[in-house]
Amino acid sequence: MKKLTTIFSLALFCLIIFPSCAHQQATSRVNEYKEMLDPLIGVASKDDILVQFGIPQRKSNTENLEVWEYLQSFGTRASAQGFSNPYGYNATAYSRSHEVYDKVTLYFDDSDLLHTWKAYVQR
Repeated sequence: MKKLTTIFSLALFCLIIFPSCAHQQATSRVNEYKEMLDPLIGVASKDDILVQFGIPQRKSNTENLEVWEYLQSFGTRASAQGFSNPYGYNATAYSRSHEVYDKVTLYFDDSDLLHTWKAYVQR
């Protein structure tokens, strides 16, 4: 019984710690974008952004804003688990994968200056 309690406690600990690590990575990356882009709002022109970020993957226009999107992929992450009973006649397997990427969207106003931005970070 004590061994079962120890295993359960360890599993619960892992379920809490590992997702929080991924969340912390995403939060720190968004903060990096915030430190980089917030000082440029109302100051940086399209040419300044082109020098810093390069050509955007997608451009579009709304009513009074021009929208530039940048997507940077870091590949995929995958995990797999398998279970079987001690007698070997029944087994179950699970797997999953997801892409790890950053998506930054920049909005320019009529004066061609950076108006606002948003970032989505998938870890």
